[in-house]
Amino acid sequence: MFLLPLPHFLVISGSGKKVGKTFLATALIRRFSASFPLVALKISPHRHDSLGGAELVHESEGIRIFRETAPHGKNTGLFLAAGASESFFMETNDRHLLQGLKIFSPDCNPSGLPVICESGALGGLVRPGIRIFIAGSRDPGEELKLESMKSADLLLPAREFDPEEVAAGIQFQDGGWKLRDRSP
Repeated sequence: MFLLPLPHFLVISGSGKKVGKTFLATALIRRFSASFPLVALKISPHRHDSLGGAELVHESEGIRIFRETAPHGKNTGLFLAAGASESFFMETNDRHLLQGLKIFSPDCNPSGLPVICESGALGGLVRPGIRIFIAGSRDPGEELKLESMKSADLLLPAREFDPEEVAAGIQFQDGGWKLRDRSP
């Protein structure tokens, strides 16, 4: 199966809600945005009618992309507050996800800045620089989540990880996210 190569993407997914995806994403954004500009992206299949001050930047069949305009208490606002240069929210279902990514990169991130992406649905579609999966105590049960877990570069237990330690094991180098070699 062909996977869309996105080495400048670091993807965080998980087995469900409240496992620590946004907690980790904001910690990584805080850590790395101090050294270089980066873009944050949240992808969800659920339609959101209230998006605060977010502005619609793209709409087509099955895809809506919003640019966050100010920090607030939801994911994309937290990403801005943590230091992301820009923060986006993409609403799309699995059928339109790949097309949404093909629109996102040139339209929303034309400079190819590093991206920290929170999404549960990218497992079998893209090959990011790093894929992190946060596993809860129960079986995720969904095909895409299982695919994401199996292909993860880093598997973390839900809410039982130190985000600073995780960040210390990651680097952005030569246009892509990479795990640091920790061998002696």
